[in-house]
Amino acid sequence: MSLDASSNTIAANDSLAQIRNRIDKGGISLRQILIIGVCFLLNVADGFDVVAISMAAPHIADAWGINAKTLGVVLSSELAGMMVGSIALAALSDRYGRRKILIGSVSAIAAAMLLTTQASGIADLIVLRVITGLGIGGVLASAAALASEFSSEKYKHMAVIIVTSGFACGALTVGPIAATLLEHSTWQSLFLTGGLMGVVLLVLVISLIPESLEFLASHASDNSRRLTKINKTLAKLKLPSLTVLSEPSESQKNASGGFFVLLSPKYLLISLRFWLIFFLGSWVIFLLMKWTPKLFVNMGYELSTGIYALTLFTIGGLFGNIFVGVLSSTRLKLHHVIAALTFLGGVLILIYATWKPTGITELYCLLFLINFCATGPLTGMYAVALNSYPTQLRASGLGWGIGIGRTGAIASPVVAGYLVDAGWDMYDLFFVLGVPAALISSFLIRGIKSKPETSSTQ
Repeated sequence: MSLDASSNTIAANDSLAQIRNRIDKGGISLRQILIIGVCFLLNVADGFDVVAISMAAPHIADAWGINAKTLGVVLSSELAGMMVGSIALAALSDRYGRRKILIGSVSAIAAAMLLTTQASGIADLIVLRVITGLGIGGVLASAAALASEFSSEKYKHMAVIIVTSGFACGALTVGPIAATLLEHSTWQSLFLTGGLMGVVLLVLVISLIPESLEFLASHASDNSRRLTKINKTLAKLKLPSLTVLSEPSESQKNASGGFFVLLSPKYLLISLRFWLIFFLGSWVIFLLMKWTPKLFVNMGYELSTGIYALTLFTIGGLFGNIFVGVLSSTRLKLHHVIAALTFLGGVLILIYATWKPTGITELYCLLFLINFCATGPLTGMYAVALNSYPTQLRASGLGWGIGIGRTGAIASPVVAGYLVDAGWDMYDLFFVLGVPAALISSFLIRGIKSKPETSSTQ
């Protein structure tokens, strides 16, 4: 059956379903690859920006004479911004469009990173890190939603995992760059590099990212204008145009209620489950990510050793993302794969904390494997969450999950800061703060019973 013929089998008044059918049946075009590629690069920059502060933290602490508790607040400040940005800007993405939120978010990140080079004290640094986090929160949900909405049904999960894997790639990139820059320059050079990356990406977003077709079809406005925009993008994707554009159905209009709809009887249990899973996963990952370099220094290693440990930790997460991404296009149930890996991660943290290895090889290998089993599953949960909500709730659903999850990312570095000042070492922290979170999360993921909602059923 041809694409046009299959489209005609869908009800004539369901434009959203017709668009989804065209994308599902039309293969993949160069423009779709570029859209996914730019969204991936946005997350690369975000990973760089978040980890840059971890790499610079020992230098900032020495230069400004701050203690571990204050440093923990600095390390968590952009995570607070990410929490608010994920929730508030994701809701605006569902209301005003993915593209507009991406442009505003990337602009805020670039400006804040550049201004960080001029920060003169802790207050300035915290404010700018919060703004950076706000922008990153806006990028996370909108970029993932765009990747899903411009990909065919078969590769939706993989596209989302590829895009969100950019965060691990950026975190990986910052390690070697930081080691070089901090050896030959000041800590401010890291933020100058991140700010310039943001300026380049802003140009790419404006030039190459169109508005989501599903968003345009599901929001009531001037039909003629919406139809022109949709057909212009369809032409760039080398897909047949629409002849008419219907008004969104009542069910589609009623789905765009954001937070209150997420807590309605239809979505309450799945929303609460996702929120807790994201909280626990972020708690574990950001505990290790934010404190690994400093804890290595506290144990008597050189800072460069801690930086390389964090780099290998990040590489493990990247390989975990690839592993989960490959399995996402198989017949295996993605949430079962994610649950098994998360459980294994908890076991590895337990081994790490009770064995207490001191050899660099053992430390590096375990950190690699732990994040393989932590970041890969959390990234996969982005795809599972997006596919559990309709178009009008997609960014909001994921955004609230990320936002609530970021409270775990905020809390774990702060809690760790107090415990480090109290004399706790790396193994104590990982055992008490990491093992329970990983094991509980694996149990919650295993029990997910959500059924993906396709456009045709919305």
